[in-house]
Amino acid sequence: MSVLIHHGILGQRWGVRRYQNEDGSLTSAGVRHQKALEKKDERWAKRNSEKITSNAKKKSSKELSKYAKELMRDSNATTKSGQLTSKTIMAYNQKMASLMNEKVSGMQSPSGRTVQFVAKRGQIGVFMALADQGYNMSQLKNGIYNSGKVAYKNTVIDKVET
Repeated sequence: MSVLIHHGILGQRWGVRRYQNEDGSLTSAGVRHQKALEKKDERWAKRNSEKITSNAKKKSSKELSKYAKELMRDSNATTKSGQLTSKTIMAYNQKMASLMNEKVSGMQSPSGRTVQFVAKRGQIGVFMALADQGYNMSQLKNGIYNSGKVAYKNTVIDKVET
């Protein structure tokens, strides 16, 4: 009679490294691996952000200009001095971000993070952000500051300014 003895970890595949402890914290190898992935994403974003952003803007420009005209028809869109209100700017930025996100849906960085556009606060424009799979982007609906800090929260996401 022969006995089969297994000396590995259940579910572990040969050649696959474990980067997490049982409690979910990263091992030292996991920390190094995470930093390497972040550097790779950073280089990728620097190389490709302008191209990705310009293509997404180009593809969504018609819809965005229609939306801008609708916004300007609203009597509350500008102040008495003719400047845009912060509410109008935020609405425009959120629309721009949602249209551009439709155009880049499914695009991923080398580490598997998804490319997302997030509305800027206080000025017209969007940020290109790299978010983990399954990240709730609606948490960012109020925009992020120039430092990358999410508005009203204490977390920071990786971003590339456009």
